[in-house]
Amino acid sequence: MTLLQMEPDVTLHFCKTPTNTSPSRMLKLTNGSTGNVAFKVKTTAPKSYLVRPSSGTLRPRESTEVQIILQPPGDGRVDHRFLVQAVQVASSVAVSREQWAEFSKESIQEQRLSVVLEERESETAGGKANESYGSSATAEAVGRAAGGSSMEAPADLQVKYDELVQYTLMLEKQKKKLEADIDNLQMAKGSSSADSGGYKTIHVILVALIAFILSYAAKFMG
Repeated sequence: MTLLQMEPDVTLHFCKTPTNTSPSRMLKLTNGSTGNVAFKVKTTAPKSYLVRPSSGTLRPRESTEVQIILQPPGDGRVDHRFLVQAVQVASSVAVSREQWAEFSKESIQEQRLSVVLEERESETAGGKANESYGSSATAEAVGRAAGGSSMEAPADLQVKYDELVQYTLMLEKQKKKLEADIDNLQMAKGSSSADSGGYKTIHVILVALIAFILSYAAKFMG
């Protein structure tokens, strides 16, 4: 019995356009079993995609959506793959990385997804296809149908959305760098004063990052 039902279940399509260089797709996962199921989403190109959430636990018949964002500029390859792992667990709480390492290979079910990347020079070609990919062409088509003045608002929202995606990717990279710096400080051996100085440095960086996030959020909402 297949523990997880996936939608789509074979291929993930991404469509890049001049105004949307970070297209995203939603992967729907449904627990089709009568017990709790933990899942994990992996890719052969971890630097090319932002996956949220990349892991979790689903109760019986419960569903969740995983957002997969293609990060620019990309390496131009189209042979990327995604691997979705699923395993039955007793509890509905999140499964740690250490617990995943303890599961036997026989108990883990695996399903694979291939990636198709389409690059378009125009936002208007193929209306239905663009709608399924979530590109800005749909917003433009709606604007043209309703009149020139109403077209400006969706276009402006698309620009803000693209900016927010880019900003999210940047924050994710900064977050990983900060986590690595913190781990290095915790592992380093030194005097208490050195530890205190390292803590203060990280504290200053975190405060600056939070201030930057708040200022950008205010700009985006304005």
